Amino acid sequence: MSIDFSKIKLVIWDLDNTFWNGVISESFIEPIAANIQLIKDSTDCGIINSICSKNDFDVCKLKLTELELMDLFVFPSINWSPKGQRIRDLITAMSLRPENVLFIDDDVTNLGEAQFYSQNIMISEPKIIPDLIKYISSLNKSDIKHKRLEQYKLLEKKNIEKQKYTSNDDFLFESQINVQIKHNCEDQLDRIHDLLMRSNQLNFTKLRLSKDELLTLLRNKEIKSGYVEVKDKFGEYGIVGFYSLLDNVLLHFTFSCRTIGLGVEQYVYSSLNWPDLTINGEVVNTVENNPAPKWINNALQEDDIKLEKNKFDNTVKVLIKGPCDLSKTMNYVRNSDSFVYEFTYVNEDKDNTIEAHNHSVHIVGLKRYSDNEKDILAKECIFVDRKMFNGTTFTSKYDIIFLSTLIEANFGVYRKKGTDLKVAFGSYLSPLTESAYWNDYINKKLFTANNNFTEDFFKFFSLEYEFIGKTNPNDYIDRLNYILDNIDSKTQICLILGVEFPCEKQMEYDYKDRHISHKELNMALRQFANTNNRIKLIDLNDIVKSQNDFTNNINHFTSKVYYELSLKITEVINEITHINVANYSTYYLYFDNIINWFKSLIKIILPQKNSTYLMLKKGYKTLSRSKKK
Repeated sequence: MSIDFSKIKLVIWDLDNTFWNGVISESFIEPIAANIQLIKDSTDCGIINSICSKNDFDVCKLKLTELELMDLFVFPSINWSPKGQRIRDLITAMSLRPENVLFIDDDVTNLGEAQFYSQNIMISEPKIIPDLIKYISSLNKSDIKHKRLEQYKLLEKKNIEKQKYTSNDDFLFESQINVQIKHNCEDQLDRIHDLLMRSNQLNFTKLRLSKDELLTLLRNKEIKSGYVEVKDKFGEYGIVGFYSLLDNVLLHFTFSCRTIGLGVEQYVYSSLNWPDLTINGEVVNTVENNPAPKWINNALQEDDIKLEKNKFDNTVKVLIKGPCDLSKTMNYVRNSDSFVYEFTYVNEDKDNTIEAHNHSVHIVGLKRYSDNEKDILAKECIFVDRKMFNGTTFTSKYDIIFLSTLIEANFGVYRKKGTDLKVAFGSYLSPLTESAYWNDYINKKLFTANNNFTEDFFKFFSLEYEFIGKTNPNDYIDRLNYILDNIDSKTQICLILGVEFPCEKQMEYDYKDRHISHKELNMALRQFANTNNRIKLIDLNDIVKSQNDFTNNINHFTSKVYYELSLKITEVINEITHINVANYSTYYLYFDNIINWFKSLIKIILPQKNSTYLMLKKGYKTLSRSKKK
């Protein structure tokens, strides 16, 4: 068969009469200098070498050590069992594909057996070696420090340790896997380019770029890019992943095969808040709209291993009202049958995202506005719908109401001229009533919540409504007092406070100085809570400690943050109501993820032109767009 040298990542060597002359178990062998040099040169070029030989391990190891070569081989398989299965297992353990492996052996029976178990493997007798030497000599010695070899040595060490565990989950938790997402991509241009060009098994988009094209992409301020570093208790893997994100769509999403089985790709996908991803070709693992793996970055606490479910007192009722900081958090809370959720949603008729119902002007409007006034706002403001006025803050009796304050620091507030009717939408930095921003709204360069704005709408809106700015602390406290006065006197309100230091990852203009607005509002709310025993606070600043806790902006966090926030919420509920609300345990979430996998499988097997499939596809795209804020 023809050999494509450019595809080779691993060379597996037979020893007797291949790597050296003679049979070591029968007589003295004669080393082949050219082969010895080939091992050294190929390692310098980043090509890995292994062994599959029918021999005594200790005898061969002694000889290879004498030749100062033993440390240049990884996963050596030296025993008397058949080679086909051993080679298949070796390739699997190294997380490689057979088409990237060359097996050299003087025995054609062994070559045929290898190809039977690993169909796409490249095989050859030793006569290929001169051509291999010629090819290696044409390459740049790009790995003089043998970083790639060390990575596979690390993998080998892990593989040996893994054999001690009967549960893969137990092994992963014990591995202390740490994943970091970094953004100084230009400094790592060569490694990222190498990753894009060489990765296949976990290259979801398979878009190859030249270095110049990659550099242009990295300098595009509209595109958010990051690279992924991984380490665990066994050592450091270095840079093993890369992504580029534009308008909540992944342009690149690729990982080294060395991360297979660790859950790194799912962790990164979750950290990015599950953006749109079109998979090109085959990948060995998929990613899902699920929380990050629990074993990465200590996403779950050690003491949360309880499987028993606590019964929830049905006389207790809790309202959870807010955007993504609360909706993602509640995925981690168990026995929540008596919870009422009012989260950001998508209007099915307009296909736009309704987030402003979480804003205090609209919460107050649930009680203050007449049905006719609500109809007027829904008719005149395309970003408002009538359903958002169906909130239950004032119509149901709750023990606790949880509200997120994050939206207050950003949304602009507008008053219908000549009335007290108010609506909130978008960033206060880009008022809808200022014509300078109209084209950017129309062309969706600014956040639109998928509303299709037109110049006619803006002209009408500017005539009928006036911009009054964002919510200031006094306004918000006045609205809180109105809410407290109009709900049951025993109901308590718990507020989620925003982060007070900037997120370095965010690039959008809309997020400018958001942390300052959070700080101003938080200061007033802390004082307010000190004088009102019906107000409780959960401060995200107690949870979010560094840039590693953010994903893409100051309001989007890693799964670890959402999990820890869920612990705070359950603590508040348990303290106020004297019941026992619990979080999911590690194993409970594991089985929950399996259920979600089966749901995803159902979607995959539906015919792509089936109306049910098309509806699901539309729904997922819409949900992805809703995550932008």
